[in-house]
Amino acid sequence: MKSEVENKLQRIADVWNNFIWEYKFCSRKIKFSEDVKSNYFGDILGYFQDTFDIILTERDTKSYVDRFSYHMSLLQAIYIQQDFVEELLVIFKCGVDKGELKKDYNYSINREIRNELVGHPIRKTKIPDSKGETVNCDSCGTVISKPKNKSVLLSSTLFSYNSNNDTIQYLRYHKDNNYNFESRTFKISEIIARHNQFLNRYFDVIVNKLIGILRKYDGELSKLNSLIENRDFETIIKLVGITYESIFNSDYIYNKDSLIKVYNRKSEHERYQNMIDKFYCDLKTGIVDTKKYIQELIEPKPFVANVDLPKIQITFKNFSNSDNNDFVEKKETYHYELGKLASKRNPMDFDFFSGFLKLKCSENELVINELKHMENNIYDEIEYYSAFRLICRELKE
Repeated sequence: MKSEVENKLQRIADVWNNFIWEYKFCSRKIKFSEDVKSNYFGDILGYFQDTFDIILTERDTKSYVDRFSYHMSLLQAIYIQQDFVEELLVIFKCGVDKGELKKDYNYSINREIRNELVGHPIRKTKIPDSKGETVNCDSCGTVISKPKNKSVLLSSTLFSYNSNNDTIQYLRYHKDNNYNFESRTFKISEIIARHNQFLNRYFDVIVNKLIGILRKYDGELSKLNSLIENRDFETIIKLVGITYESIFNSDYIYNKDSLIKVYNRKSEHERYQNMIDKFYCDLKTGIVDTKKYIQELIEPKPFVANVDLPKIQITFKNFSNSDNNDFVEKKETYHYELGKLASKRNPMDFDFFSGFLKLKCSENELVINELKHMENNIYDEIEYYSAFRLICRELKE
């Protein structure tokens, strides 16, 4: 089972995939730049999950080399996740910069340990050199003194052989301590606990920002829903394009131009009116389902830690020798044929798969006529799929 922080990250990912990526209303509320539109965000999520495995998996190291490898990977994984959190805070415009993160104890302590051991085991700093250097002035030839910085050792560190499965220990010589030897020891459980608190705090900041976006978007959907019955079709299409554009990807001819053409012909034949009716039905249902999903993301089920569930023994009854010979006749289905006709749009495939449907529906005049219409308009998106949807309605598929 996932940890609490993994659940929060998944919640962030769900909002991203289903709202930020799908609706411009939501993406305009964050830093949705060109690089963010690439797989950049997905890479962060994938890397996060990989490094969670390093941080959250307990290790039983058997040798110094194993411990050294584990401690290095643990500290580096924490460091990477800290950088990712900083990036997410920028993407979602949370108003938290690196300066504020540095003030967070849970961030700064772990980052300092990592920097001393993994990032810069030998650290130097620049300080002004009182002597400076003398150079000749280019314009007048006068000898002048020029300020100069010199490099000074700040600290050096070394892993201790006394580290174990529970602690990280290292030896340090630091300028602030006049380079006197000192041993520093940190419990791994405390390092992980600090990082967990850090992630929880800033994931909550991001989640709260996203909840605010979802609440506003929910309000926009409510407005759209109230207008569906009161505005003309072209106005509805324009409003949908602004607020609920994902509907245009849910069917073959759910695009603005095709829908308006179908609407203008709705009095010509039942297939066109059916297509418009279906669009309205899908739109209303989609809005209701989306609003319901928003509420699930805003108020998710409480997180439950991993627990051992009791084993349940299931006994299967043998019906093979039952005296009851009654059976339920299977209903005729058309899933296979319709599925193929929806995707196989060339004369040879159409002739093959429509043949099965004609055999099953030989006495259904509507189905036979619409199949003929599809065959005659096999490369016309509007005519083909309008007829196809009327067949689906007729066969209740």
